[in-house]
Amino acid sequence: MVKQKYIALVDCDSFFVSCEQKRNTTLKNKPVCVLSNSEGCVISRSKEAKKMGVRMGEPYFMLKKEHPKAIFKIADHEYYSQVSKQVMAILKDFSPYVQIYSIDEAFVDLTGLVKLYKKNYKNLAIHLREKILQEADIPVSIGVSSTKTLSKLASDKAKKTSCGVYLIGRCKIHKELNNTIIEEIWGIGRRLTKSLK
Repeated sequence: MVKQKYIALVDCDSFFVSCEQKRNTTLKNKPVCVLSNSEGCVISRSKEAKKMGVRMGEPYFMLKKEHPKAIFKIADHEYYSQVSKQVMAILKDFSPYVQIYSIDEAFVDLTGLVKLYKKNYKNLAIHLREKILQEADIPVSIGVSSTKTLSKLASDKAKKTSCGVYLIGRCKIHKELNNTIIEEIWGIGRRLTKSLK
């Protein structure tokens, strides 16, 4: 019998903003936006900025009039890359199998780690999330399931939970997929959605 895999997708929350808040803690819990350049567009928003109505891709010249209380920072990709390396190093220390997917996302194979850490898979993910927050000061959302596609779906759902972790176990897969629209599945774009429907 093939052992069921448990794969986590660790996704840094509003990563560029989180990096700016790590560098300057007075920015935490404030409506912060990161711009592509000094007169560019928004490429990252804090949850406070989202609540304010700031949209991704919106240009600075419009935002400074519409949202005068928002705080704007110019992207510092060199610094963000350093922080990303710090987060990825924590993941590699936690599990021997880590696949970096982007600057702010990585797949982590948790299979079998329950014995090492003496925690079930959900608590293992909660522990990993707390470890990243303590050591790197970066908040993350973690989705856990049996495949990368399902863990990606779970990580999207994790962003809406208070603990920042969501697990789609074997028994929940059919229920979760029945309540999921096609467009929410990772890798399915507009054309494929149309043909699948």
